[in-house]
Order: sequence, then C-alpha cells, then structure tokens
Amino acid sequence: MSQSEYLINSQDSLDDMGLEQGPAVISRWVTFTVAEERYALNVLDVQEVLRAAEITPIPGAHPAVRGIINLRGNVVTILDARVFFSLPEKPFDDDSRIMVAELRSGEVAGIVVDSVAEVIALDEAVVNAAKRSGGDEGSAHILGVVPQTEKGSDKLIILVDLKGLSELGEK
Repeated sequence: MSQSEYLINSQDSLDDMGLEQGPAVISRWVTFTVAEERYALNVLDVQEVLRAAEITPIPGAHPAVRGIINLRGNVVTILDARVFFSLPEKPFDDDSRIMVAELRSGEVAGIVVDSVAEVIALDEAVVNAAKRSGGDEGSAHILGVVPQTEKGSDKLIILVDLKGLSELGEK
C-alpha cells in the first residue's frame, strides 16, 4: 500500500469513527466582571470601552437603562449590567467601564460593568457546546457557560447574548 493510499484509508476510518480532525475555529471574547462573576461578549460585537462619561437619566425608562450619553455626536443608550442581571446596584468607581457594543438590532448601546478584564480565545466547539447547555426562559440573555482554568483554579465564564439587551425597549 502506498503512502497516499494509507492516508486516504486512515482518513476514511477516522471519518467512520466520528473522529474527523479539522482545524479548530477560534472566536475571541472580551471578558468583564459584574459582582465578582466573569462574563464575556463576542469581540466582534464590542466597539470600544470607555472609562467614564456623563450619563443623562431618562425618566420612565426600563430600570436597567441608566440613561444616554453623547458619544462623538451619537446618542448612545447606557444599560446597567448589574440591574440587567438582577444584582445589587453599585456606584461607578475607578474600575467601572462602559462597554460600547452593537446589539443584534443594529443599535449601539453602552453597558456599565464593574471592570473589563481581557480578550480570550475560545474554541468554537466549546462555545457551541456551551450554547446547547442553557435554555430556560430566565436565562434568555445567556448564551452559555464555559469553564476556564486560570492559575490552578477553575472559573466559569458566562457568555452573554446581546439579543436580550436589545429587547429591553420592548418590555
């Protein structure tokens, strides 16, 4: 048997066993913290991270809407991640950031978080498996949860779905 025939036969047997090997597809996620929990947004959805801005409150808005800001001539709605995730409120401090992101509706909004940590790379297979693990109605804004080992300790990162954020105006 020639080497090319062996490679073809080997690949066929791998396919038959469901062990087809292909290149890993990596997606990048911006991690942030809210109340000591780690969350992540897809890096393609995040436009920028702001240290602080003057937020103008909007009377009668959804409780998770902190207000609006003027970002280089554009009005941007600012959401409070703590209220959105049903966590106790916390005043803006030196570590707090506003993550400006594009929502599924195409609108741009800012999300106030306790801190922004880093950009991580996740294998798309891990992300897809995490997406299938969730599903109850109360977690509509959560894509899934992925484990992350960091300096000998296991942590969980909650992947956030921006679709849930864009539906705030409809509630």
